[in-house]
Amino acid sequence: MGGDVFSAIRELKRGGVVALPTETVYGLAANALDAKAVEKIYHIKERPPSNPLIVHVLGGTWIEKYANLGDNPGRVKKLVENFWPGPLTLVLGKKITIPDIVTAGSGKVAIRCPDHELFRSILQACNFPLAAPSANPFGYVSPTTAEQVRQTLGHKVKVIVDGGQCSIGLESTILDLTQNVPKILRPGAIAADEISKILVEPIATYEPIVSENPTSPGQLKQHYSTRTKLELFPNGIRKYAGKTQGSIAVVFNSKPLDLDEIAENFHSSRENIFWFSENGDQSEIARNLFATLQKLDADHYDVIFCERPLRSGIGIAIDDRLLRAAANSTDPKA
Repeated sequence: MGGDVFSAIRELKRGGVVALPTETVYGLAANALDAKAVEKIYHIKERPPSNPLIVHVLGGTWIEKYANLGDNPGRVKKLVENFWPGPLTLVLGKKITIPDIVTAGSGKVAIRCPDHELFRSILQACNFPLAAPSANPFGYVSPTTAEQVRQTLGHKVKVIVDGGQCSIGLESTILDLTQNVPKILRPGAIAADEISKILVEPIATYEPIVSENPTSPGQLKQHYSTRTKLELFPNGIRKYAGKTQGSIAVVFNSKPLDLDEIAENFHSSRENIFWFSENGDQSEIARNLFATLQKLDADHYDVIFCERPLRSGIGIAIDDRLLRAAANSTDPKA
């Protein structure tokens, strides 16, 4: 299925679900104020109803329609002025205008303002907020191109708007503002130190959250996963000492200097060595992460070995996604 902006607007206004590009990943969108429309998202993705969705709005002026700013509205104002539109989701107290299905029955709502021209033009035309998780089957690798959406959900979604490759490639940072000390619930492109600098106050140190009943997206132990077994190895390792069976792909953060030696070290072949970035640029790694994993998954290797990133800046978010993707096969202490 394909579609343009006008088709998406018509479908959304009549209670349908469409796939839309954002700067982070492609989203599966429906009217956030229409419980029946939102229910279709859960059905299409086969997503558990206990996993809440993010509400997307056009700007800061929309917030008070759907969320309570709490005891420190100045925090919200600073964050909106500095990071919106952009990849920062704020968790606030929910107003009754948002159906419970969107928040999985929680009294909190996750809300953000996307920075993608097509998504924003659709929001403006619809004049209602859009609930939009990633446009993929639940638990699978998030899509960063329209083609990836077509491959996994094209038989279920009537309208898929092609906005090119997502510029960031990882889901948004989620910041909980309902507590005394702001806390990151999911790392993304906007790091804790950037937020702390704007708020002029400390941010709670990020600790990976694992929950079967999450308070925000991105808290399940296993998520963003390939169907192929995924195993991680520490940053900087250039030789794998373990035993391997079958065909393997090896993915590095940057292009190895000696592909033949690396292939021998990993008991593989030169053609099965890949990298996220030529020079190890963290932003490029993030942008190519999901697309690379999905491509290798489609190539039907027996196992994918993947190098962990440096845990700084957006590298924290990259590592978080990889750890969850490999939750069933990797020791996170590796």
